[in-house]
Amino acid sequence: MRSARTSRYIGTPEPMMHHERYHCEKYIKRNKASLIKAGRYLVDTKALLALFHLDCGHCRQVHRETCCEGGQPYAVDDWQVTLLEQELPAIASYAQDARVRQRMTAKDVWDQNAGTIRMQHGNCLFYQELSAGSFGCAIHAYAEKTGRELEPLKPFSCQLYPLDLIETDQGILVTAVTPETSSFSRWGTDYLDHFYCASPERRKLAVHLDEQLFSLSGYRPAYLWNLALLRYVLQDEADRIEALLQEMDEQRAASTC
Repeated sequence: MRSARTSRYIGTPEPMMHHERYHCEKYIKRNKASLIKAGRYLVDTKALLALFHLDCGHCRQVHRETCCEGGQPYAVDDWQVTLLEQELPAIASYAQDARVRQRMTAKDVWDQNAGTIRMQHGNCLFYQELSAGSFGCAIHAYAEKTGRELEPLKPFSCQLYPLDLIETDQGILVTAVTPETSSFSRWGTDYLDHFYCASPERRKLAVHLDEQLFSLSGYRPAYLWNLALLRYVLQDEADRIEALLQEMDEQRAASTC
Protein backbone atom coordinates (compact mmCIF):
# COMPACT_ATOMS: atom_id res chain seq x y z
CA MET A 1 0.00 0.00 0.00
CA ARG A 2 1.30 3.43 -0.95
CA SER A 3 2.08 5.60 2.07
CA ALA A 4 0.18 8.84 2.45
CA ARG A 5 1.98 11.84 1.00
CA THR A 6 2.96 14.59 3.39
CA SER A 7 3.53 18.18 2.40
CA ARG A 8 4.09 20.99 4.86
CA TYR A 9 5.36 24.49 5.22
CA ILE A 10 8.94 24.40 6.47
CA GLY A 11 9.33 25.86 9.95
CA THR A 12 5.98 24.60 11.26
CA PRO A 13 4.64 21.14 12.12
CA GLU A 14 1.30 22.00 10.50
CA PRO A 15 0.64 20.07 7.25
CA MET A 16 -0.68 21.67 4.09
CA MET A 17 -4.36 21.26 3.36
CA HIS A 18 -5.35 18.81 0.61
CA HIS A 19 -6.24 21.56 -1.88
CA GLU A 20 -2.97 23.40 -1.17
CA ARG A 21 -0.95 20.25 -1.81
CA TYR A 22 -2.90 19.63 -5.03
CA HIS A 23 -2.18 23.11 -6.39
CA CYS A 24 1.48 22.86 -5.34
CA GLU A 25 1.94 19.58 -7.21
CA LYS A 26 0.29 21.03 -10.30
CA TYR A 27 2.52 24.08 -10.14
CA ILE A 28 5.68 21.98 -9.96
CA LYS A 29 4.61 19.96 -13.00
CA ARG A 30 3.79 23.08 -15.04
CA ASN A 31 7.01 24.89 -14.16
CA LYS A 32 9.71 22.24 -14.40
CA ALA A 33 11.68 24.42 -16.81
CA SER A 34 12.14 27.18 -14.23
CA LEU A 35 12.89 24.89 -11.27
CA ILE A 36 16.55 24.21 -10.46
CA LYS A 37 17.54 21.19 -8.39
CA ALA A 38 20.02 22.15 -5.67
CA GLY A 39 20.62 19.25 -3.32
CA ARG A 40 17.30 18.59 -1.62
CA TYR A 41 15.88 21.91 -2.80
CA LEU A 42 13.79 22.86 -5.84
CA VAL A 43 14.60 26.52 -6.54
CA ASP A 44 11.75 28.33 -8.29
CA THR A 45 13.69 30.90 -10.30
CA LYS A 46 10.60 32.45 -11.89
CA ALA A 47 8.92 33.23 -8.56
CA LEU A 48 12.16 34.30 -6.88
CA LEU A 49 12.63 36.96 -9.56
CA ALA A 50 9.14 38.43 -9.03
CA LEU A 51 9.31 42.08 -7.96
CA PHE A 52 8.60 43.29 -4.41
CA HIS A 53 9.27 46.38 -2.34
CA LEU A 54 9.38 45.65 1.39
CA ASP A 55 9.20 49.28 2.46
CA CYS A 56 8.20 48.13 5.95
CA GLY A 57 9.08 51.42 7.65
CA HIS A 58 6.29 53.14 5.73
CA CYS A 59 3.74 50.33 5.93
CA ARG A 60 1.50 51.91 8.55
CA GLN A 61 1.48 55.20 6.64
CA VAL A 62 -0.36 53.58 3.74
CA HIS A 63 -2.04 50.55 5.34
CA ARG A 64 -4.03 50.23 8.54
CA GLU A 65 -1.67 47.70 10.07
CA THR A 66 1.60 45.91 9.39
CA CYS A 67 1.96 42.19 8.69
CA CYS A 68 2.98 41.65 12.34
CA GLU A 69 -0.41 42.82 13.61
CA GLY A 70 -3.80 41.14 13.72
CA GLY A 71 -2.72 37.58 14.40
CA GLN A 72 0.16 35.27 15.20
CA PRO A 73 2.65 33.22 13.15
CA TYR A 74 2.26 29.57 12.26
CA ALA A 75 3.27 27.22 15.08
CA VAL A 76 7.03 26.62 15.22
CA ASP A 77 8.85 23.27 15.18
CA ASP A 78 9.95 21.62 18.43
CA TRP A 79 13.66 22.39 17.91
CA GLN A 80 12.84 26.08 17.64
CA VAL A 81 10.64 25.98 20.73
CA THR A 82 13.65 24.75 22.71
CA LEU A 83 15.99 27.37 21.25
CA LEU A 84 13.54 30.23 21.77
CA GLU A 85 12.82 29.24 25.38
CA GLN A 86 16.53 29.38 26.18
CA GLU A 87 16.64 33.01 25.08
CA LEU A 88 13.32 34.18 26.55
CA PRO A 89 14.71 35.79 29.75
CA ALA A 90 17.02 37.93 27.61
CA ILE A 91 14.35 38.72 25.02
CA ALA A 92 12.01 39.84 27.82
CA SER A 93 14.10 42.93 28.51
CA TYR A 94 13.13 44.35 25.09
CA ALA A 95 9.44 44.62 25.96
CA GLN A 96 8.14 47.76 27.72
CA ASP A 97 5.10 45.99 29.22
CA ALA A 98 6.02 44.59 32.67
CA ARG A 99 3.37 41.87 32.47
CA VAL A 100 4.73 40.69 29.15
CA ARG A 101 8.28 40.68 30.50
CA GLN A 102 7.15 38.52 33.40
CA ARG A 103 5.35 36.12 31.06
CA MET A 104 8.42 35.78 28.82
CA THR A 105 10.74 35.25 31.76
CA ALA A 106 8.44 32.48 33.03
CA LYS A 107 8.38 30.98 29.50
CA ASP A 108 4.62 31.38 29.53
CA VAL A 109 4.40 32.37 25.87
CA TRP A 110 2.61 29.40 24.32
CA ASP A 111 -1.09 29.16 23.51
CA GLN A 112 -2.23 25.73 24.81
CA ASN A 113 0.41 23.69 22.97
CA ALA A 114 4.11 24.56 22.88
CA GLY A 115 4.90 26.04 19.49
CA THR A 116 1.86 28.27 19.04
CA ILE A 117 2.65 31.75 20.34
CA ARG A 118 0.08 33.49 22.52
CA MET A 119 -1.70 36.61 21.36
CA GLN A 120 -2.11 39.85 23.28
CA HIS A 121 -4.71 42.40 22.21
CA GLY A 122 -5.13 40.49 18.96
CA ASN A 123 -1.42 40.52 18.09
CA CYS A 124 1.47 38.11 18.50
CA LEU A 125 2.81 38.33 22.07
CA PHE A 126 6.26 39.27 20.75
CA TYR A 127 4.88 42.29 18.85
CA GLN A 128 5.61 44.86 21.53
CA GLU A 129 6.40 48.49 22.21
CA LEU A 130 10.18 48.38 22.18
CA SER A 131 10.69 52.03 23.07
CA ALA A 132 8.38 55.01 23.46
CA GLY A 133 6.00 54.90 20.49
CA SER A 134 8.08 52.38 18.57
CA PHE A 135 6.60 48.91 17.99
CA GLY A 136 8.11 45.75 16.55
CA CYS A 137 9.23 42.18 17.19
CA ALA A 138 11.02 41.71 20.52
CA ILE A 139 12.84 38.65 19.15
CA HIS A 140 14.14 40.61 16.17
CA ALA A 141 15.17 43.56 18.35
CA TYR A 142 17.05 41.23 20.69
CA ALA A 143 18.95 39.60 17.82
CA GLU A 144 19.86 42.96 16.25
CA LYS A 145 21.06 44.53 19.49
CA THR A 146 23.09 41.53 20.69
CA GLY A 147 24.39 40.16 17.39
CA ARG A 148 22.54 36.90 18.00
CA GLU A 149 21.94 34.89 14.82
CA LEU A 150 18.38 35.72 13.78
CA GLU A 151 17.61 32.92 11.30
CA PRO A 152 17.35 29.97 13.72
CA LEU A 153 15.76 32.05 16.50
CA LYS A 154 12.87 33.98 14.98
CA PRO A 155 9.88 31.87 13.81
CA PHE A 156 10.44 31.00 10.14
CA SER A 157 7.00 32.22 9.13
CA CYS A 158 7.92 35.65 10.49
CA GLN A 159 11.10 35.79 8.43
CA LEU A 160 10.19 34.29 5.09
CA TYR A 161 7.91 36.79 3.37
CA PRO A 162 7.85 37.11 0.40
CA LEU A 163 9.62 33.74 0.13
CA ASP A 164 8.13 30.36 0.96
CA LEU A 165 9.69 26.99 1.80
CA ILE A 166 7.48 23.97 1.17
CA GLU A 167 8.32 20.32 1.75
CA THR A 168 7.07 18.17 -1.14
CA ASP A 169 7.64 14.63 -2.41
CA GLN A 170 10.15 15.99 -4.92
CA GLY A 171 12.14 18.14 -2.52
CA ILE A 172 11.83 21.40 -0.63
CA LEU A 173 10.36 24.03 -2.94
CA VAL A 174 12.00 27.43 -2.52
CA THR A 175 9.55 29.90 -4.01
CA ALA A 176 7.82 33.26 -3.44
CA VAL A 177 4.21 34.36 -3.35
CA THR A 178 2.95 35.33 -6.81
CA PRO A 179 -0.44 35.09 -8.55
CA GLU A 180 0.62 31.60 -9.69
CA THR A 181 1.76 30.34 -6.27
CA SER A 182 -0.82 32.02 -4.04
CA SER A 183 -3.19 29.03 -4.21
CA PHE A 184 -0.72 27.00 -2.14
CA SER A 185 1.57 29.59 -0.55
CA ARG A 186 1.32 30.11 3.20
CA TRP A 187 0.81 33.79 2.35
CA GLY A 188 -2.36 33.22 0.30
CA THR A 189 -3.73 36.11 -1.77
CA ASP A 190 -4.00 38.82 0.88
CA TYR A 191 -0.65 40.49 0.19
CA LEU A 192 -1.20 40.42 -3.56
CA ASP A 193 -4.70 41.85 -3.24
CA HIS A 194 -4.18 44.50 -0.59
CA PHE A 195 -0.53 45.44 -0.02
CA TYR A 196 1.70 47.54 -2.24
CA CYS A 197 4.82 45.59 -1.27
CA ALA A 198 3.67 42.64 -3.39
CA SER A 199 2.26 44.47 -6.39
CA PRO A 200 4.07 47.11 -8.43
CA GLU A 201 0.96 47.18 -10.64
CA ARG A 202 -1.24 48.27 -7.70
CA ARG A 203 1.38 50.81 -6.66
CA LYS A 204 1.39 52.38 -10.13
CA LEU A 205 -2.32 53.02 -9.76
CA ALA A 206 -1.94 54.61 -6.30
CA VAL A 207 -1.34 58.13 -7.61
CA HIS A 208 -2.58 59.58 -4.31
CA LEU A 209 0.53 58.36 -2.46
CA ASP A 210 3.73 60.32 -2.07
CA GLU A 211 6.18 58.88 -4.60
CA GLN A 212 8.67 58.15 -1.79
CA LEU A 213 6.29 55.65 -0.18
CA PHE A 214 6.83 52.21 -1.72
CA SER A 215 8.60 54.00 -4.58
CA LEU A 216 8.44 52.24 -7.92
CA SER A 217 12.22 52.43 -8.19
CA GLY A 218 12.51 50.35 -5.02
CA TYR A 219 11.01 47.12 -6.37
CA ARG A 220 13.56 44.30 -6.52
CA PRO A 221 13.47 40.51 -7.03
CA ALA A 222 11.97 38.56 -4.13
CA TYR A 223 15.15 36.66 -3.29
CA LEU A 224 17.10 39.87 -2.61
CA TRP A 225 14.76 40.85 0.24
CA ASN A 226 15.57 37.66 2.10
CA LEU A 227 19.08 36.89 0.96
CA ALA A 228 20.45 36.17 4.44
CA LEU A 229 17.76 33.60 5.14
CA LEU A 230 18.13 32.08 1.67
CA ARG A 231 21.85 31.64 2.26
CA TYR A 232 21.15 30.12 5.66
CA VAL A 233 18.73 27.59 4.12
CA LEU A 234 20.63 26.67 0.96
CA GLN A 235 24.04 26.49 2.70
CA ASP A 236 26.57 24.91 0.27
CA GLU A 237 24.31 25.58 -2.71
CA ALA A 238 23.73 29.25 -1.84
CA ASP A 239 26.53 30.83 -3.89
CA ARG A 240 25.66 28.89 -7.05
CA ILE A 241 21.94 29.66 -6.83
CA GLU A 242 22.50 33.31 -5.96
CA ALA A 243 24.85 33.74 -8.94
CA LEU A 244 22.35 32.10 -11.27
CA LEU A 245 19.47 34.26 -10.03
CA GLN A 246 21.60 37.39 -10.43
CA GLU A 247 22.51 36.41 -13.98
CA MET A 248 18.88 35.76 -14.88
CA ASP A 249 17.83 39.09 -13.37
CA GLU A 250 20.52 40.93 -15.35
CA GLN A 251 19.36 39.23 -18.55
CA ARG A 252 15.78 40.28 -17.82
CA ALA A 253 16.83 43.86 -17.18
CA ALA A 254 18.83 43.95 -20.42
CA SER A 255 15.91 42.62 -22.43
CA THR A 256 13.62 45.40 -21.17
CA CYS A 257 16.02 48.23 -22.01
